Amino acid sequence: MLGKQSKLAKTVLVFFGLLLNSTLISANDNICNTAFDELVLEGLSSHPSIEVSKKIVIGADLQLSSAKWGYYPTPSIDVAKSLSKTRITLRLDQPLWDGGKINAVRDKAQARKTEATYVYAESQYQLIEDYLNTLQKYLQAQDKISIMNSGIGQLKSLMQVIDRMIVAGELSIADKNLLSTKIADIYSSLETTRAEFDVAKIQFEILTGHNVECDVSFNDKPIFRGSINIELLVDDALNFSPSLKILNARIEAAKSDVDSAESKLLPTLKLRGEYKQGALYDGENGEKEGLIYLVFEMSTGAGASLLSNIGRSEINVLKVKNEKLSKEKEVIDKLMNNYTRFVAVKNNIEILSNDIIIAEKVFDSNNRLFFLQQKKWTDVVNALTALNKKKISKAQLLGEYKVLEMKLALKTNRLSLKTGGFLSEVLQ
Repeated sequence: MLGKQSKLAKTVLVFFGLLLNSTLISANDNICNTAFDELVLEGLSSHPSIEVSKKIVIGADLQLSSAKWGYYPTPSIDVAKSLSKTRITLRLDQPLWDGGKINAVRDKAQARKTEATYVYAESQYQLIEDYLNTLQKYLQAQDKISIMNSGIGQLKSLMQVIDRMIVAGELSIADKNLLSTKIADIYSSLETTRAEFDVAKIQFEILTGHNVECDVSFNDKPIFRGSINIELLVDDALNFSPSLKILNARIEAAKSDVDSAESKLLPTLKLRGEYKQGALYDGENGEKEGLIYLVFEMSTGAGASLLSNIGRSEINVLKVKNEKLSKEKEVIDKLMNNYTRFVAVKNNIEILSNDIIIAEKVFDSNNRLFFLQQKKWTDVVNALTALNKKKISKAQLLGEYKVLEMKLALKTNRLSLKTGGFLSEVLQ
């Protein structure tokens, strides 16, 4: 009779324990969210690297404006003085034909401005990648914290069951100590994960330039739907890459150096207006005099230096073109690494999803058998631990998958921010 009462008491204790174990506690009140794309746009408008790039663009624009003044008349003054005489000469030179010298200077300045513009774009591109890397760490830590907190809650519910079973004489204090150790281990891992979460949040604040008080959220709608045309991705990456556009601009600058060197083989024809007052030499007429005349100038430099300069400039063009070919390979390699990892993570998520379904069934089965006194509480804990490990692994992969997708979209001009515009409209 006493044995039956003891068995009934244990069954009632386990039953209420399972009820507590199935209770979910929500702590989502008073939570605010900050959109991820808003943080990115703030960084794009205020980050120091962006500000520096903007200044470089302004400087290149001023250089281009300066180069264009070469087409206009150039004033000069010449004051010569001996012991007793002074001569002042005012000139105004207007180029009529210079063999392409001014055009070469303007073209190089234009190429430098284009390069500065895409250096600015590359700074934005790199900043967005930094945001995405931080987002991955943030999401992975956030999801891991949520799963671990849920696991601790379930173990604490189980602890209440064990406490009642100890009172009923079904278990010993050693069982409680063992479970307390398992909970303490999870708390230790939880503190480490919280530190990782805090570090990711601080990185967001460094990138953005102000405190981020709210949780970071983002639109996780799929960017790539259906099958992916990898050849199209490669073409888009090569067409959009700021690094390649920078090298295109450098090629144009190198070509302008060739034009500048070759233009020195040709003469320059100027129209000169001159006003002279005073005399410097004996017998020279010191009266005021004004003239307008044509000036024909040409200088090939010392020896064959001009030809050497042309050859060196042509070699530099080939050098930059080879740099572009190497950069194209690098761009494609990074894209392929991104794509293959993206596909692998997607497949691993599907495998883990199936594993989690099985692990949940094992956990539920152990719960039921524990209720029927056919399993020990350690079997329930082991099943829960295995289940949560798989959930954490899947959460880590989901965070990586989302960021890999966004990086793939970034590399191929498919990343659209909250403004609704593609990144190409932001990189300007």
